[in-house]
Amino acid sequence: MALHFASFITVLDASLVDSYPLHTFIMTIPPSGPIAQKLIRRLTIFNNRKVVELRSFATGRQHSEILQKSVASRKTLDGLHPAHAIYVYLQNQVSVLSETISALPPLAELAKNYEEAERTYMPSGPPMSPLTYSYFFFWGVFDAAVGPARETLGTSIIAVIRWAGAHPEFVRLIEVMQQSRMGLYVHDGVEKSIVYLREFITDERLPCIVPAGYLGQRGEIWLVRVLPPPAPAFTQSVVMTTPYIIQMPRRDEWQSYLDRTLPKLKVADRFEAYARLMKYGLTFNHWNEYLVDAYVGSQASAIFLRGIPDISSSLPHSPHP
Repeated sequence: MALHFASFITVLDASLVDSYPLHTFIMTIPPSGPIAQKLIRRLTIFNNRKVVELRSFATGRQHSEILQKSVASRKTLDGLHPAHAIYVYLQNQVSVLSETISALPPLAELAKNYEEAERTYMPSGPPMSPLTYSYFFFWGVFDAAVGPARETLGTSIIAVIRWAGAHPEFVRLIEVMQQSRMGLYVHDGVEKSIVYLREFITDERLPCIVPAGYLGQRGEIWLVRVLPPPAPAFTQSVVMTTPYIIQMPRRDEWQSYLDRTLPKLKVADRFEAYARLMKYGLTFNHWNEYLVDAYVGSQASAIFLRGIPDISSSLPHSPHP
């Protein structure tokens, strides 16, 4: 059953409470696509109504209280690295907003796609699924795009919280999450629990904290989502997903894969083509399918893969060997 707009606004209001300290510096946010515009129009019309059904607000308040109980406590956040804690807090709030916003009619297609993928891949991590919750959350909210404007639940949330007058830093950091993507990296060493990852194509070398706890070894290939430092006070990026460690093949074969795959994106700029491939894939479930087909095992802090996406014989679980 679709959530009434009054209920949604009540939940939204509760989700914008400034309950964790963030730094302030603003980045440009791109204009909204047609889905977000339709959503904002409907919210504006509702917000301008003079008569509001009080029962809807009561329902919204109850729903809000239930959802907010799922947000990590201050005690939990204090036990994390501060940069990671900021992103965990934001992830929790985005989860609350996403669960609420996905029930609204303009987002029906996005919600349907998310639910179908969730049923298909059962993202709970090994042994149930190679897809972890952290991986699937970021993919489902920020990468699972529809339409020419590539709108996601994340872009819709950004449009709505801007409309609602959320704190600019709250908006900015959710935009950082929206702009994030998976990436292919070569492990370039460890210093005092800081893992250095060098990305394919961009050749950018990033010092990273890895909250999952896996430090790895030089030369490993990692498939992970790396978020930048959330504020100038931090110098390390944050690996937000449990590391996927690709045991085979090695770097040269992955470079060959990228060389033959990036032209399929029909994007002149090689860096942009790589970014699109890692965020959207060649098909809607491109990277989801790869994780399923390439899975070979796991430990508490890492998941292990083998194979190249376009060479079915290299994938342990490919349906087309």
